[in-house]
Parts: sequence; C-alpha cells; structure tokens
Amino acid sequence: MNQPAPGAPPPPRRVRLKPWLVAQVNSCQYPGLQWVNGERRFFYIPWRHATRHGPSQDGDNTIFKAWAKETGKYTEGVDEADPAKWKANLRCALNKSRDFRLIYDGPRDMPPQPYKIYEVCSNGPTATESQPADEYYVGPGEEEEEEDEETQCLPAPPR
Repeated sequence: MNQPAPGAPPPPRRVRLKPWLVAQVNSCQYPGLQWVNGERRFFYIPWRHATRHGPSQDGDNTIFKAWAKETGKYTEGVDEADPAKWKANLRCALNKSRDFRLIYDGPRDMPPQPYKIYEVCSNGPTATESQPADEYYVGPGEEEEEEDEETQCLPAPPR
C-alpha cells in the first residue's frame, strides 16, 4: 500500500483535544493545571510569559510541551525546544475548539502567577450527528509563530 519513504517524517496525526486535555487536568501531573470547581467544568492553566517572568523551575513539565509531543510537533532529543511555539500551538487549538471557552484571561499587570481559566463546554449534537468531530489536525506548516503574547488565532465559530 502507501508506505512513506524511508526517512520521511511520519504522516500528520489527528488528536482529539477535549479528551486529551481533560485527562491531563485529571492526571494532576502538571504543576498548576487543575480543576477550579467540583463539577469539573472550569480549569486553571498557569500562563507564564517566559520573557516577563524568567525561566520556570517546571519548564520541562508543562502542558504546552505535552501537547507539542502529543501532536508530533516536538520530539525530545530530536527537535529544538521552543516553549513559545508550544504555548502558541495549545492556545490556538483551544481558541479553534468548540469544546472550550476562555472564561478568564488573568490580570494584565504582571501578577506573580499569571493564569487563564477555561470552561469545558458540552456540545449539542454528538459528533456522529450534524457536527464533525472536534479534532485538531496537525499538518505541515500549521504552527503559529508567537511574536507576542497578544497574538491571536482565529476564534471558534459562534455557537
């Protein structure tokens, strides 16, 4: 059948953001990534800006790096680490997804622990009905270059 050429990069993968991210929040393995309420609809993500706050002591253990690895955008020991790109890619995936809604974008005045709060949304019809599954397609050249924390991606379509 269609076999990739030897040495060719693997084909892009489809990753379902919602189940993956909810599992990561439940895992408690990333410092600061946690549920805000008992219903598990709102979660808190530490959102440090590297140039404003210096290197993080937990820089190697972030949800941003985990997403880059999960989507095939980063392979440890092969690719050069790029935390700004990892963060931009997760932010863009969250913005494009209908499964998440930004509730609180944190204070803008350099707080000691900047963060964002997202809501896990429940969609109306199931993926097999009228809407396509909410997947994040990882294709060549899809990374977003992050020049500044204020860079925005396309928002999710209105509900």
